[in-house]
Amino acid sequence: MDLQAVEALNEDLEAFTRDIFKYLGYQSQRSYGQQYLRGLMLDGKRKSVEPMASRLGLPRQNLGHFIAQSTWEYTDVMRRIAARAVSVIDPVAWLIDDHPFVRYGHGTAGAIVQHCGEREQHLCQVAVSVHAVSDLGSTPLHWQLFIPQIWADDPERRAKAGIPLALAHRTKQQIALELLDEAAGWGLRPPVVIADSDYGTNVAFRNGLTQREIRWLVAVNGDTTVLPATGAPITAWAKRRPAIGVSQLARANQHRARQFAYRPQTMDHPARSGWFVSIPVHIAGIIERGHIATTEHRLLLIQWRHQHDTEEFRAWITDLPADTPLSTLVKHATSRWSIETDYREMEQALGLGDYEGRGYAGFHHHVTLVSAAHLFCLEQRLHPKGMDTA
Repeated sequence: MDLQAVEALNEDLEAFTRDIFKYLGYQSQRSYGQQYLRGLMLDGKRKSVEPMASRLGLPRQNLGHFIAQSTWEYTDVMRRIAARAVSVIDPVAWLIDDHPFVRYGHGTAGAIVQHCGEREQHLCQVAVSVHAVSDLGSTPLHWQLFIPQIWADDPERRAKAGIPLALAHRTKQQIALELLDEAAGWGLRPPVVIADSDYGTNVAFRNGLTQREIRWLVAVNGDTTVLPATGAPITAWAKRRPAIGVSQLARANQHRARQFAYRPQTMDHPARSGWFVSIPVHIAGIIERGHIATTEHRLLLIQWRHQHDTEEFRAWITDLPADTPLSTLVKHATSRWSIETDYREMEQALGLGDYEGRGYAGFHHHVTLVSAAHLFCLEQRLHPKGMDTA
C-alpha cells in the first residue's frame, strides 16, 4: 500500500492493534507494534528494520530494539491473532506446515544448511506453522522455530542467538503437536488437521492427534502399507489379509475415480482439477494395531492428474467418518494451495522473509507481526464488523 492508503486505514488499524496488543505491558510496545505493522504494509522493496524506520520517520535504533530485544512475549500477541482469525474466517480445517527462511549468517538462530524450497540445499531457518483455512480465506495462527540438534547441543551458540536454555531439540512433528496444545490452552481446537507427508508418514504424529481427539487428513507416500478393509473385525494381523502398498491398491480402484475441480483460475495460475477415489483401509504397522481389533477403519484418498494416468499423483489417509463425502475429502486434501497464496502475499507484500536479525526472539516477533498484518489485510478485504473476541 502507498502512504495515503495506509493513512486511510488508521482508525481501523488502531482498533485492530488495541485488540491484538491488549496483553502487552507497556504503551511504548503497543505504539511501536502499530508502527511496525504500518511499515510492513507500506510499499517498499525491503521490510527490514532500517528501510522501514526510514519510511516511517522513526529512529532505527528504537524500532530495532522493539523487534529484536524488547521483552514482549510473542505468544501473547499470537493468542489474540488466532482468536480473531478464527472468529473472522470460521475455519473448516487447520493446516500444519513448515516454511524455510533463507539466511546468510551461520550465527542466525537455528540456521543450518538444509532443504530450502526452490533453492534446494541452502543455509536457512525453518519454522513450523499452523494456519486456519476456510472458504473466506486462510491465515497463520501460530509459529515456532525449529531448533536442529546441532544447535541444541551447543550452549555457547545458543546463548549468542538468545535461544532459551529450557528449549530442547524437538522434531517438527513434536513442535506441531505442541502448537496445537498451546492453541487448546487458548480455547481453540481445529475441526480437522491437514498436513503433508513429512507429518502424515510419522506414526507418532498421527497417534498424537488421535490421542487429543483431533480428526486428521494427512498425505502419505505410495509405499505406505495398508490392509484393505472389509468391515469385519481383524483377529489375526495380516495373516488372512496381507498388507499391500498404497500404489497397488490405488491401481485396483482407479476405475472408480471421479473428477473434481479443486483450484479456481487466478491471474497467476490456471484452474486445477484431478481424479479422486476414496478406499476404506487399515494402516499396516505394529503401532497401528490398536484400532485394528475393531471394525474401525481409515479412508485412503487417491488423486490422479488425469483419468488414465498409470501412476497416482498424491495420496492421503484420514480418520474422518466413513460417510464423509468424497467432495469434502478432496476439498480438505487440496486446501494447501490457499496457504501457498498466503506465503506469496506475506513474502512479496509484507516482508515475511526480510528480517535480518539473528536472534530467536526477534525472529518470532517479526513473523508474529507479519501474521498480524496479513490478518488485518484479510479483514479489510472481507469487511467484517463487530470483531471483539474474548
